[in-house]
Amino acid sequence: MNRRYLLLALPVFSFLWFACTIFIAGHFYPDYSHVAQFISELGATGSPYGNYVNYLGFIPTELFLLGFVFVSDSVLPRTKWNTTGLILIAVYGVSLGVAAFFPCDFECEPDVPTLSHLIHMASAFPGYLCGVLAIFCISSASLSWSKSKTFKYIGYVAGIFALFALMNLDPSSNTVGLNQRVLELTLYSWFIYLGYSLRKNLPNKALKRDK
Repeated sequence: MNRRYLLLALPVFSFLWFACTIFIAGHFYPDYSHVAQFISELGATGSPYGNYVNYLGFIPTELFLLGFVFVSDSVLPRTKWNTTGLILIAVYGVSLGVAAFFPCDFECEPDVPTLSHLIHMASAFPGYLCGVLAIFCISSASLSWSKSKTFKYIGYVAGIFALFALMNLDPSSNTVGLNQRVLELTLYSWFIYLGYSLRKNLPNKALKRDK
């Protein structure tokens, strides 16, 4: 399939799949709050439709994102920072995929956590951190393929915003769900912007075989 199409379609599909999963699962979860509760609670052990959320929602979301990494790797110049950034996005996708395979305990606040819960928590936060670091890495190297500094500066702003949201994922906060959604929205907005920018800035060399 045409890489010019996939560069934008894959991150958009990933985001839409993720967003629809959250809204649909939240609708059928009694008294669920998108502001006060973690996204993971929708797929937690004992949640109304946890298996569907994890296996039909979260995991396909990450597969779309990993596809985006693969296509981006085929067009981005092979610099140290570009490669590191793409690896970090892949780690973000894999980590959240692992978190879906190992759901947290009911409401993600167990008195005695199970092994699944421990694996979930050990995967999720490092995964988010990798996503944030990826923004800084690829933005720093953007002049290797972008014709302007705009992408770099937007990336730095997005990275700082995402890092601030990540640092505010306090389980005791009444707005932890909102903070997590701001973090995810910032990451995905940048992924989509990256795909769009690659389409715009690499039309002749890396993509000419797709014409």
